[in-house]
Order: sequence, then C-alpha cells, then structure tokens
Amino acid sequence: MKKLIVAILIAAVLAPALFAAGSKEAAAPTAVAKPIIMKIGHAQPVTHPRHESLLKFKELVEARSNMGIIVEIYPAAQLGDEAAMLDATKLGTLQATRGGLFERVSPRLLTYTLPFLFDNLDGLEKVTMGPIGEKIAAEAEKNGLLVLTTGDAGGFRQITNNTRPIVKPEDLKGLKIRAPGVKTIVKTLEAFGANVVTIPYGETYMALKTGVADGQENPFVNIEAMKFYEVQKYLTVVDYQFHPDPFNVNPAWFRSLSPEYQKIVKDAAVESMKYNNQLNKIAGVKAFEVMKNALQVTVLTPAQRQAFKDKANEVYAMFIAEGVTTQAEIDAIKAAAK
Repeated sequence: MKKLIVAILIAAVLAPALFAAGSKEAAAPTAVAKPIIMKIGHAQPVTHPRHESLLKFKELVEARSNMGIIVEIYPAAQLGDEAAMLDATKLGTLQATRGGLFERVSPRLLTYTLPFLFDNLDGLEKVTMGPIGEKIAAEAEKNGLLVLTTGDAGGFRQITNNTRPIVKPEDLKGLKIRAPGVKTIVKTLEAFGANVVTIPYGETYMALKTGVADGQENPFVNIEAMKFYEVQKYLTVVDYQFHPDPFNVNPAWFRSLSPEYQKIVKDAAVESMKYNNQLNKIAGVKAFEVMKNALQVTVLTPAQRQAFKDKANEVYAMFIAEGVTTQAEIDAIKAAAK
C-alpha cells in the first residue's frame, strides 16, 4: 500500500511538468548560458518619450531573444553628455545611444531639418523609415556609427518672444532669438530676419529672463519642459522644422550578433521609434494646452506661413551647394511624405 501511495504522489508531482513539456505554449524559453548585454545611454529624463520608447525597445528585444540580449538603459546623462555618449558608442564601450548632435552622426541627417520640408509627422515617418531614410542613415558609417532607424525628436519647432506677436518674417527683424548651434536653424532664422544668438540649452531660461535673448525656438514639449513660457509673452505656431532622433549603435557590435539577433534588434528599434513618435505627438498636444494658457498665441494662416517658406528658399540653395542634399532628393522626400 505504501508503495502505491508513493507512486501516486510521484505521478501527481510529475504530471504537470510532463504536460508542460508536451505543450509548446507552456514551454519555458531556452536558457541562455551567457546573455549579451546591450547598454544604451541618453540625456533625457525618465519622463521623456525617448526614455519611454527605449523601455518599449527593451521589452521587445528581451522577449523576442528569450533574454539572450539584456538591454540596460542609462537615462539623464548618467554616462556623460550626448557628445561623450556618441564617442563611447563609436569606441564600443557603449553599444547604443539616442539623442541630438545628429550633425556629428552624419551631416546628411541635416536634410530632415530643412525648413518646411514636412507638413506632418506621418510624412516624416514615411521618409525616415523608408528607402530614402535608409540611404541617408547609411552615411553615418563614415563617422563610425550605424543608424538603425530615425524618428522624431519632439515635434515641429515654434518661435516665442517677449517683444511682439510674430505674424510675418519682418516681425523678427532686430529680435535676438536664441538657437542651438544647428546650422539649418541658424541660417533659417537669419533668413527670416532675426539676430541669432547661440546659447546653451540649459542657460536659455535665464537668458530669456534677463533679456540676453528676446526669444527662442523649440518644439512645444521642450518649451513646456524647460518652462520657457514663464519668461516669454508671445508664441507663434509656425511649424517650420523637425529634428531627427537617430538610433545609433556601434557597427562592430551589431555585426557580431547572429542574423536572428540583428533582425530582432533592428525590428525592435523601428517599432519602438514609431512608439516614440506617437508619444511625442501626445506630449506636444498636452504641452500646447499649457502654452495657450500662458502665452498670447498666434497660429499662422497658410498664406502667412507661405511668407516664411518663401524666405527659407535660400537655405535650400545653400545646403544643396554644400552637398548635404540635392534638389532631386528634396523632391523625392516631398513626394514620399505625401
């Protein structure tokens, strides 16, 4: 009797395991002896769409690789500023980074920042994630980086100031407008008639408050996050420029992965970047609500916006002459973005 009871107990214990082993859905993932570590750094806080989308990337990669690749994310410039993280990615001490300084990734990425090149985010996504975008991204390898995909860094850029409403380019004449050191921004604002002052991003609030700068340009999400609206009076919704958000990885590291893992990482980068783009859309709408309550808002009519577009034509001529892009490529981008 004792032997019978023991046999029944053993069977009861083993039955679930045997059943699970015979079921594909219940089978546990194959254990990986030594998972691959993928470290990703960026400079934004954990509340930013960039970080949230990287969490999505981590979720996708780890699930699809059965934890064969472990993704470690270091936000808020924990691993240094954006320049330092780009250098670390080139060296291979960091596997990936996302952020600004896209001119250093490749001057070809400046193409996306040409004024009024895109009418909406959907058009941007069609281009950056299509054949044209792949061709532009490939140029980054000349600088020791591999761009898996490119997204939106924060939405359309707008103009705020303390002096007067801006409804036509001539209204910018004589105003000191803060800008980052991105050549397309500087040349576009100069074409509009502004006096451009280059001030570090973190010092912009005080520059606006003390009058070192009369105004600045940024997407809604940045204006809200940095509270620039507290020291500005007027907002002009001009929708003049997008900034790219390239997903940079170390080429040697990526090519050391198996073809299966390369596909997992590449696909997850694209999917998470689309998620990033949607998060930026939502964040932009919320931030604009803050702007409407804090500033006198001017939304340009199509005719008013056209006057700014006309002034920006010289910027296109300059960047075509410098070999950043071609008229044929610009035409192809506009066609693909429709």
